[in-house]
Amino acid sequence: MPDIHPTAIIDSAAQLAEDVVIGPHCVIDGPAVIGAGTRLIGSVYLHGPVVLGERNTLYPHSCLGFEPQALWYKGETAGVAVGDDNMLREGVTIHCSGETVSPTRIGNGNLLMNHAHIGHDSHIADNCVFASSALLGGHVEVGDNVNMAGNSGVQQYCRLGRLCFIGGGNGVTRDVPPFVITRGQNQVFGLNVIGLRRSGVTRDAIDRLKLAYETLYLNGHSRPVSVGLIEDSIVEGDSDCDLVVEFVEFVKACERGLCPHGGVGNKRSDR
Repeated sequence: MPDIHPTAIIDSAAQLAEDVVIGPHCVIDGPAVIGAGTRLIGSVYLHGPVVLGERNTLYPHSCLGFEPQALWYKGETAGVAVGDDNMLREGVTIHCSGETVSPTRIGNGNLLMNHAHIGHDSHIADNCVFASSALLGGHVEVGDNVNMAGNSGVQQYCRLGRLCFIGGGNGVTRDVPPFVITRGQNQVFGLNVIGLRRSGVTRDAIDRLKLAYETLYLNGHSRPVSVGLIEDSIVEGDSDCDLVVEFVEFVKACERGLCPHGGVGNKRSDR
């Protein structure tokens, strides 16, 4: 039977797994599904529809499911869906979707530090880290293993590619390709080599990615020409080219524009 503190307020529409823990002064308002092993420490507010998977931990004053901060919102929503093994620290806010097709979605194994904000209709994949006060506008798409440092922000409809790193205080209003590091406002300055190494990427694969990065950003070609050159460099059947394929496919799908290169790379991006 769920362990529910007597000061908690639970809507009759909520469905709780047997070992869910609901701490003091929590509120579940409207339909909610909470999976096994999930714990609401205290003073958490869920405004349904909300789905929480298994083994999530929500710290005090995290709020999920409230309406988008948008004047056009008419009250129609698919809510919020959170996967498994996520940690939401104090004051995290995740707003519901602004339509009924798909919820604002958080994947598995993510860490959202205090006061991180996820805007409506954003989709976050797995194993991401959002540091204190990292902010996403609405409709942002975030790949696996993305790191956002403190006080960074991403504008609506941008995409963050897998394993990119958004620097502290950075502002992003364009797409950020996978495997790169940003600095300042809308600038990239090299590959996230440390992140790639920690993820087990081989030295040869990193070298191929560096060549692709240089072709796109440093050779002075237009984007279509750069894309063609990168595709010509891909060796079919060579696993060291797999990340290059992912990189160039992301670039080809870009509609918003890419963050440009911001000058001489930091030594951390060198091999």
